[in-house]
Amino acid sequence: MTTWTSPSLAAGKQVDVTVAPSRTPPFPSEAKLISWNRTSAGSPGIRGLWSAGFIANRREIMAQIGARAGSSDLELVSALYERFGNEAPRLVHGPFAWILWDGDRQRLIAVRDRLGTYELCYTQYKGGVFLAGDVEPLLEIIRPHAVNPRAVRAQIHCCAPAPDETFYQGIAAIAPGGMLTVTRARIDTALYWHPEPRPVLDLPDDDAYGRAFRDLFLPLVAEYAPAGEAGLTLSGGLDSTTVAAAVREASPQTGLTAFTWTAPELPEADESEPASAVCRQLGCHAVTLAADRHWPLRTEPGIRPEPATPFFNLYTDLWDATLRAVREHGIRVLFSGLSGDHLFGGDVFSYPDLLLTGRWRRLASEIRTQRRHSDLSAAAILRWMTIAPIANAYLPGWERDSSPPVAWLGERLRQEMPLEPSEPPRRLLPGRRQRLRLLRDPLLPVIASLLTRQAARHGIELRHPLLDHRLFDFAAALPTTQTFSAGKRKMILRNAMRDRLPETVIDRRGKIYPADVASRGLRERERAKVWGLVTNMRAAQMGFVDERRLRETYDDYLAGRNQSSLFWHTLTLEAWLRRYFP
Repeated sequence: MTTWTSPSLAAGKQVDVTVAPSRTPPFPSEAKLISWNRTSAGSPGIRGLWSAGFIANRREIMAQIGARAGSSDLELVSALYERFGNEAPRLVHGPFAWILWDGDRQRLIAVRDRLGTYELCYTQYKGGVFLAGDVEPLLEIIRPHAVNPRAVRAQIHCCAPAPDETFYQGIAAIAPGGMLTVTRARIDTALYWHPEPRPVLDLPDDDAYGRAFRDLFLPLVAEYAPAGEAGLTLSGGLDSTTVAAAVREASPQTGLTAFTWTAPELPEADESEPASAVCRQLGCHAVTLAADRHWPLRTEPGIRPEPATPFFNLYTDLWDATLRAVREHGIRVLFSGLSGDHLFGGDVFSYPDLLLTGRWRRLASEIRTQRRHSDLSAAAILRWMTIAPIANAYLPGWERDSSPPVAWLGERLRQEMPLEPSEPPRRLLPGRRQRLRLLRDPLLPVIASLLTRQAARHGIELRHPLLDHRLFDFAAALPTTQTFSAGKRKMILRNAMRDRLPETVIDRRGKIYPADVASRGLRERERAKVWGLVTNMRAAQMGFVDERRLRETYDDYLAGRNQSSLFWHTLTLEAWLRRYFP
């Protein structure tokens, strides 16, 4: 560990910035703690202090600033900032977070990547400002620890804390796409990027939209692809298969090994058949993992949350098994298809937009086609996929609270105001408005950062090419007919990849979910562990949970009267409180 110490302009004072040597990129430094006394001054010049992730458009930036070939990503952003100042973050693409010292202006700069794959947190204490790549180093400074009730309320509802909050009082977060500036006089935060409405992309036909996606995505994937071997989490869905096809085409020198979850004992959760067809067409080496043997809570001690957050993936044990297999095959870079639903899927229907823009003939045709391939009646399609989204978009008070109190919410949290979501403008058509909501989903950075950290513990770099801001800007400009048509989702991916993926994948309407794997743990194999977590609850003692109502909810789940596993997030909260707030 090294310590940079600069003399203060005030006699007898100094500024200490402590940084540990960085691991192999993109992993953040081990200590990850930057400290600065705000009453002090530091040395002149620009000094990079910490970074995590990687710069996707590295070659472009090197050419722009004339950098030498061996420059690190942190050296590149330091030079970029020296030339362009606060405009520098907008010039960096990809998942890259960084902290630097601007000695010329006597200020500390911290920048989080646009989609929040890497965290940046900070706190003020005794005249100093402390920053870190996650909450844990800051917990050594802020004692005693106090829980943030608003974040706990969000957790119980399977929502994320506010973008600038953590689960601890006194510790703040830099929001995704945010920039923190610390001077002796003040601390400022600002967003340099946020998903915003875009002018509608108006192209002549579906083929043109497919080409536009490929023209954007293939060069982007080439930026994310390593020169050697890479792995890919491959399901039978369009997201991961699109990534696989794009890597094969954009970066043919990258060898691909696909890791697929199978479930011989649970056919409804088995993805091996469509994934195998993709591997055959693309020439990928295939590795299968028996997902039905890695149900939730199987591994002791069951739920193992990190100090920073009670969020704990329902499929953590399955992901650990996957990452161990990746490591055993000698692979260090793993692609995911994360965020495809946010970009091009989800419950975002084109029918309301078709109705409101007078395209009634197409609306009628698409509803007829959907009726032929689904069990929904025309009345149900009109009610739930056409009229309801219009009412939700334009009638104040029609749409229910985005996070209404769950049945087992404790009295202390019922008095806590729910987080107000960032609402898209009402002038947008309902489908485009709902798409923007998904693009702004605050839970997405939480999931991305958790998976990325989990992979890093196995020595794996997890890359999410669909979680790139250029795709988010593109998706914000698409008409809803490119993401939903006649009951089919993700139309633009189907059109873009039609000659690159098997027709069985392109034309399938349904999607395979691993829900039966989760049910095996929660309903069948690990009941005793669940009952143990909902008995004599720490969360109930703190007023966060009504234990009786939660036990009733789990009883209903076991009996099949309730199919929702929303209570899982309260179980992880309880495990977190028992471990860190006994």
